[in-house]
Amino acid sequence: MPDNWALVRLRVLFMLALSTFFVGAKVETLLTPSNATVKTFYWIDIKPTQDLVWHRCYEPLERECARLSVPLNHLDQSSNNSRHGAIAIIRKPARFPSSDPRYRGPILFNPGGPGGSGVVFLNTMGDLLDQALGPEFDIVSFDPRGIGLSTPKVNFYGGVNTGEREIWDRNLNKIIRGGPNEMFPDVEGDKGRGIEETWAHAIVRNKLAGENAGDWLGNVNTEQTAYDMLSIVKAFGREKLMYWGISYGSVLGSTFATLFPDKVERVVLDGVVDTENYYATLWTNNLLTTDEALNQFFTTCHAAGPSSCAFWAPSPSLISANLTRIYKDLITNPIPVRSPTSYGILDYFRVRASVFSSLYSPWANWPLLAQALKDLGGPNRDPTKMWNITGSPNFKCTSCSVSCNDKDRREAEFGEDLQDAQTAIVCSDGLDTPVDLAAAKEYFNNFSRISDWADVWANTRVNCAGWPKAKKGFQGPVKGNTSFPILFIGNTADPVTPLVNAKLMSTRFPGSTVLTQDSPGHTSTGAPSVCTHNVIKAYFLNGTLPPEGTVCSVISSPFPNSPNNSRNLESDEDVNVGRGERRALFNLGGEDGDKGEQKIQDVVTELSRAWRPFSRAFL
Repeated sequence: MPDNWALVRLRVLFMLALSTFFVGAKVETLLTPSNATVKTFYWIDIKPTQDLVWHRCYEPLERECARLSVPLNHLDQSSNNSRHGAIAIIRKPARFPSSDPRYRGPILFNPGGPGGSGVVFLNTMGDLLDQALGPEFDIVSFDPRGIGLSTPKVNFYGGVNTGEREIWDRNLNKIIRGGPNEMFPDVEGDKGRGIEETWAHAIVRNKLAGENAGDWLGNVNTEQTAYDMLSIVKAFGREKLMYWGISYGSVLGSTFATLFPDKVERVVLDGVVDTENYYATLWTNNLLTTDEALNQFFTTCHAAGPSSCAFWAPSPSLISANLTRIYKDLITNPIPVRSPTSYGILDYFRVRASVFSSLYSPWANWPLLAQALKDLGGPNRDPTKMWNITGSPNFKCTSCSVSCNDKDRREAEFGEDLQDAQTAIVCSDGLDTPVDLAAAKEYFNNFSRISDWADVWANTRVNCAGWPKAKKGFQGPVKGNTSFPILFIGNTADPVTPLVNAKLMSTRFPGSTVLTQDSPGHTSTGAPSVCTHNVIKAYFLNGTLPPEGTVCSVISSPFPNSPNNSRNLESDEDVNVGRGERRALFNLGGEDGDKGEQKIQDVVTELSRAWRPFSRAFL
């Protein structure tokens, strides 16, 4: 493997480790010589400006950060509109200066959610995305308004680090038991949280939102964020948007394309949400292929064999039955856990949510899940690996002292991820939901007839019950004749954004094209497809769209060393992109052909193994 690629691998490993820490915290030590000094970066040192003033950040990573001042309400054109927020922006700079004719401008990313931090996303994935897309582009992302390091924050509670949120919102998104398709109605044990408690919790929490979140709550929505993106584009000195929107990012991207159809240069919408369903606050057509994604876990585990998949059994149906047995055992006999960093109870709800979340990133998660399930289902019911997947350090309320005023503490409080903005965006974007309990029960029962996974997903809508009355932003219809055609991407077994949604949304944007990736997982990058990345690269670089009906395959199984793994690019349908053009797209013209082909495979494989898209299955 080339030396520069080995360096990239080391950087990725470092970034993955770094991303487990708080993104705004001070980096105390790094793997540097003892006599080297590392400049400490603080977000609170960056003054928000109306242009982009870049600061080196997260060294030794090649990152630059800025805070862009934006109006709290872009739609208020009055002279009294003086209130501003600040959007936290991060980039992996292009390897050509903006004055170089080879420079192609910024590609803006949204990692999904709503609620996903673009700063964390790009800090973790930036080098790999740079390798995939090429040196001509700035790789850019941001924390949308109200989220992460952007200000002001959405805060439903009295303060930061008080414990109030942790106590009240504990198990906020816990799986709901009951409904027509209850999996284990006759199993005695923990009955879990019912729709009644979920509804009541939402009513109280949303009262707190109205009291504490501030009068700008009505401006925390997708429409205002689309205007923020246009502000970012203009601050770069560009007229049109280049964008890769993931999951909820497809709502944001398609909304931008509706509001500003003449500002579209290149827009990739990957893992596509039906905006009509989204803006109606329904969330009912996301799970159409969730079962197929889980079935592919069973079938690929079986095909991989016992040496590659730890949860292997003689048939896919037996693997499924073994998972069901674990579920039942945990309902009747949950496992108390004390780990070096946390403690708690490993129960049915945690494991089912973990299985659901693992469907987002099969290449990153399925080998780990298989080993955890094997240990959990064994005679000793060892919970260690599963707890490592599901657990997190227990909250500790830090007492205030003189150190409360120091810079590190202020930085930590500034960057605290409160997660309240996720609910604020969902509920502010969508139609008002009925306040009464009867309506919540009816919704849950109807949804349960559509999907067995309603128990994981229904709280998204139910959590909006009693949301404070505020002026609504844009709610559709989402459609338009854009200045350049949009590229939609959907996987055949995406657990939360089925392919049919990409095809539906494409009908609303004339000239757009749907690329199908034949794989499980949420969004294309969750699986290693050279074909798909060739299409995306060609689209951003020269505007090439794949022929209608194009289907891309993947180059390996989610399980390492599976007999079905193929390292042969020629087996991948490459959509009229031949070997020579692939090398040109990836700037590999000077490399040996086989080495160049191997590098492409390595890039997409590492991306799929590092991919952790924003998951709504919170624990």
